[in-house]
Amino acid sequence: MGGNAGAVLAGRYRLVEALGHGGMGAVWRARDAQLGRDVAVKELLLPENLTAAERGNWIARVDREARAAARLKHPGIVTVHDLTVSEDGRPWIVMELVRGGSLAGLLASRGHLPVEEVARIGLQVLDALQAAHREGITHRDVKPANILLEGERAVLTDFGIAAVEGDAALTASGALMGTPAFMAPEQVRGLPAGPASDLWALGATLYAAVQGHPPFNGAHPAAVLVAVATEDPLPATQAGPLAPVLDGLLRKDPADRLTHDHLRALLTGLAASGTPSPTRPDVPPAATPPAPARRWRRGFLRAALITTAVIVLAAAASIGGYLSLGNKEESATYRANLRLTQQLGAPNGFTRKSTTRIDGDKIRLIYTTPATDCAPMCSTQTKAAVDWLKQQPSIAAVQPPRVGWSVEPCHKAGDCEPAIMSSGQPSLRNGQWYVADSELLFQFDVS
Repeated sequence: MGGNAGAVLAGRYRLVEALGHGGMGAVWRARDAQLGRDVAVKELLLPENLTAAERGNWIARVDREARAAARLKHPGIVTVHDLTVSEDGRPWIVMELVRGGSLAGLLASRGHLPVEEVARIGLQVLDALQAAHREGITHRDVKPANILLEGERAVLTDFGIAAVEGDAALTASGALMGTPAFMAPEQVRGLPAGPASDLWALGATLYAAVQGHPPFNGAHPAAVLVAVATEDPLPATQAGPLAPVLDGLLRKDPADRLTHDHLRALLTGLAASGTPSPTRPDVPPAATPPAPARRWRRGFLRAALITTAVIVLAAAASIGGYLSLGNKEESATYRANLRLTQQLGAPNGFTRKSTTRIDGDKIRLIYTTPATDCAPMCSTQTKAAVDWLKQQPSIAAVQPPRVGWSVEPCHKAGDCEPAIMSSGQPSLRNGQWYVADSELLFQFDVS
């Protein structure tokens, strides 16, 4: 069954009118004949020419959206009532009907909003995000189009590409999920998204609300992605006292961004009285916009540096290869694996022994620690390695090898292999440890 006014789903939901279209489907106003109320129903729209596996992936994403949103009970998150399947096998999500337009629609009609109104909306979205993050859910697509406004109430919707801790990743390899202008730099680089990524997107949304346009622009989506990853935000000339909030959220390094609690304190001060909120002590005020000549010189210098770097890297590759990582063509997958490799530290007590490119895109890491007397020490060292693994954002769980946590029988690669379960890509896989030449070696692949 396709979406047509008058059609009935599950014998009870009669489609009345189309309300809008999103990245994954259309939303309809429907009448629930059983309970006598209006609801919103989301219809999955599949791209053309999908394989059977791809079709199953898209359907699984809608199922995951329903399950993710159904876990969340919060006034700032749209309520999911039901999940049903039409005659053609497509799932439909039945949700609370929010009687109001989106923040994107409001901005299209008004241009931009005053600081106090933006702060009030931001506080409500922050509350919704905190509720999701407590449940292990990262939204990954916070933007004005996904914030609905019903009177004074702001409601976050469309968890269609949400990442849920413990769920297998459903995104196809190489697919870029999200809206370029509101994606965090780590998402652009192909790294796992987390709560800090949602806070970046909230910052970009608040910027768009107060300024009337997103903080990064470009002639096409690829140019926007490059700007997000490498450029400073465009000057927020309308932000006023909101500037420290935007500056604290739109930081390239997730660790440098405002926390939930600090952001709440800043927005509460702005929303309550409209007076300037105290500047975050460790966040410098937004920089004064550079004069056109300085902007031109800075852009020219950046372009020159990038060009020079490309020439130097090309020459180095032609002469000496990629050192220990091999003289092989870089793919997007390999670059993502390399970025994660460069960000990894080491388990407590271990040092990195080698970094080797294997099987095209994978990178093998080996860490080492002395094991002259393994009986009393190795159990402590392996525990440190496991604790370190569990702290990585792409790791869901680590299970012991079949011989248990003891490393006494582990004398060569392959003897003892803990099960590493990932929750994102790239991730750490094929873990193992073994004792050789008075060293405890801890090995895994980044892929």
